[in-house]
Amino acid sequence: MIGVDLVFIPEFQKQLEAGGDTFIERSFSLSEMKNHKTEHLAGLWAAKEAVIKAAETAPKKYTDIVITHDKAGKPCAHVGSQEFAVSIAHHGDYAIAVACRTDQ
Repeated sequence: MIGVDLVFIPEFQKQLEAGGDTFIERSFSLSEMKNHKTEHLAGLWAAKEAVIKAAETAPKKYTDIVITHDKAGKPCAHVGSQEFAVSIAHHGDYAIAVACRTDQ
């Protein structure tokens, strides 16, 4: 399965401001929150949404989706035993992510 998501960064910024720390803590793991730049978090959010669309079994919480990077810096995601290759890009006001399940 493949999932894709597009995030309009200015709108995502409004969500961050409205939800504050609670929104961030419910959406991202501690390792994902190391970089608090809006563009970075919007890319991770897009990746998590793409993973949800590609998952065989959707996670119950956003923090159940763990976005990490391999030694080369390539992003990947895990939801329980499900593994995903992930690509994240930013340009102007948009962040986009694609996720493809790799453990099938």
